Amino acid sequence: MVFKAFVKPKAEVGLQAKDTYLPGAELPAEIRLTTQEEIKARELRAELVGEETYYVKETHINSKGHAHTRTVKKNATFASITQTVAQAPTFSQGADQKWNISLQVPPNAPPTCGGKYVDIRWTLKTVLDVPNRPDQSKEMILRVLCPPPRVSGMSAVPAEKSYDDVTMSLQVSQVACAGETLVGRLTLQVKNKLSPRSIRVELVRDEDAGAHKADEVIAKAEISGSASFNQQEAPSFDFSLAIPAAAPPTAVCAHSNMRWKVKAVIDRKMKTDFNVEQEVIVYNAPAPAGK
Repeated sequence: MVFKAFVKPKAEVGLQAKDTYLPGAELPAEIRLTTQEEIKARELRAELVGEETYYVKETHINSKGHAHTRTVKKNATFASITQTVAQAPTFSQGADQKWNISLQVPPNAPPTCGGKYVDIRWTLKTVLDVPNRPDQSKEMILRVLCPPPRVSGMSAVPAEKSYDDVTMSLQVSQVACAGETLVGRLTLQVKNKLSPRSIRVELVRDEDAGAHKADEVIAKAEISGSASFNQQEAPSFDFSLAIPAAAPPTAVCAHSNMRWKVKAVIDRKMKTDFNVEQEVIVYNAPAPAGK
């Protein structure tokens, strides 16, 4: 004999909603329930859940006093919005009911974002909660977009880094949409004769997921080959870098974040490279109509 305490209620739960939203948007959904037995539930509810993955280092001491450190994967819930659809309902066998509900994506919701380590995700769930039995549920993955920030255009103040031989000044678009081309300019103020092997710019995806971090060059362009610059020269180089259409957006969460930066590098033969970098906000939601 199988005890009901180990068996989910005999019911089919349906869930329908759009799969893509902006922060702050209303999220209408339809919930459907078809039962194959009489069910006395605690509640039927809808949940919008935001979760992230991150990593921590944990150290354990064994019986011999030796320390062992390992990296552990963690999951954390940073948002949970719940709406009760039906409170203490009784559903007869063969019942077929549906409800229309509406939740709201938090206005400050971090966007859906996935990289090598960073994983920020949103899930919509409907849960049939029956006392003393496992929940019967249905869920769907949602995509929350990153909207265009209010700032736009080239950065007002270039990023600057000074060395004994040269000062590098990097000016680049403050924001860009995934799939667009990022434009900028690198200007050098030469102090002593400089003979680089090459000069390049890179678009770098910077991930921080706690104990796991990663910098990955997503696009790069050589803006000068082998060259020679004399003292007091001030050469400048315009450049463009293509952002992949599927690039994950800039995202900041409680334990993890995804950022983007442009890095300019002066490649010096047999010497340490010179470089300067500037952060760029990458978004993936279309601009509002009329803009």
